[in-house]
Amino acid sequence: MKIWILQTGEPLHIDKNNPRPMRAMNLSNKLVEAGHSVVLWSSDFSHQGKFHRFNKYTTHNINKNLQIRLIPSPGYKSHIGIARLWDHIILGWRLHKLLKQEKNENKPDICFIGYPPIECAYVMGMFAKKADIPYMLDVKDLWPSMLVDALPKFLQPLGRVIFYPLFYMAKKVILNATGISSMAPSFSKWVLNFANKKPTKYDRVFRLTSSPQKLNQEQLEKADLWWSDKNVTNKKPLIMFVGSFMSVFDFKPIARVAKELKHECNFVLAGDGDYLQGIKKMMAGLDNVVFPDRIDYAKIINLSKISIATIAPYKTIESFNMSVPNKIVDSLSFGLPILTPLKGEMANLIKKYNVGFNYNDSKSLKQHILTLINNPQIQKNQATNSKNLYNKDFEFNQVYDSFVSHLEKIAK
Repeated sequence: MKIWILQTGEPLHIDKNNPRPMRAMNLSNKLVEAGHSVVLWSSDFSHQGKFHRFNKYTTHNINKNLQIRLIPSPGYKSHIGIARLWDHIILGWRLHKLLKQEKNENKPDICFIGYPPIECAYVMGMFAKKADIPYMLDVKDLWPSMLVDALPKFLQPLGRVIFYPLFYMAKKVILNATGISSMAPSFSKWVLNFANKKPTKYDRVFRLTSSPQKLNQEQLEKADLWWSDKNVTNKKPLIMFVGSFMSVFDFKPIARVAKELKHECNFVLAGDGDYLQGIKKMMAGLDNVVFPDRIDYAKIINLSKISIATIAPYKTIESFNMSVPNKIVDSLSFGLPILTPLKGEMANLIKKYNVGFNYNDSKSLKQHILTLINNPQIQKNQATNSKNLYNKDFEFNQVYDSFVSHLEKIAK
């Protein structure tokens, strides 16, 4: 099978420093492993690093069955703003020009299209439709609705007029899709309602998940010594967070609880990001809060082994409430209870499988942490439930083997 994957905004095989694989890399690797030929179309501009990889059209042959094609675009400095929208327009236009030059013998048996950006998804979707090639649309964000929702209420009607082209393209590419894939049932439901599209037998939910890295004993022992040198141990109950400090998180309830429970438990908040310094200031003077900055996988695994829970302090934004974000999946893979304010999809999982607690404010967060500290059996049960849920619904090989099998069926 010959497959094209369109996915911008994710790490690629050619990126330095071993980036954590996401949908595109994971699926490409699994398809190649199954003997299929993959062309991965992406942006030359790195969404994560905010830099141009080569600043020109380039083609990279990773192996005999995997090729990456990069398209240059203007780039942008912020996740939100006119510059990002302009970047997507240029990227879509340049993709359109490239596809017009493709010879018939190079065309794929199926396309897997990441959405957003809408412009690129629309261009690839219309190309596939015209060439009678089936395509699966992988929806990861609530664009363009979330662009309008971000505006003040009185500007939202105007926003719908301004963004009308995006609404048109979005509905068109969804309606023409052979199948819709998403990370959670709520996302799938939103997509179908948004475009007024009926479900098809090819629609599927494929959870976000990552392949666990293999670690040797030496790496684990070094990581253990590293934490010991920082005086991070399990002598006192420990709550962990690992991730990028971004605007999508709310650390204020954690700061209040850390102050009130300074003798009862410690917090390790690991990572980097634009908001790190501000959060450090928020936690100033709290000896029970440790900021080790960005840490590698061995240190993350060791930290999880001495923690009683993870905390995922997402703001209750609609797109997060409708999904199961990476931080949640990581916690399940560690076999740890989850503390999060998320509603919707995540709240349902917590209630159904007893894998943690939902908190609404600092008061309820404090109460849930004390429950885990004072009732070891509850913590142990939730930890076991988390690992069982991960193995049932989120285990990497299970998810991506099913992904490959599904694409094979569509391509037949």
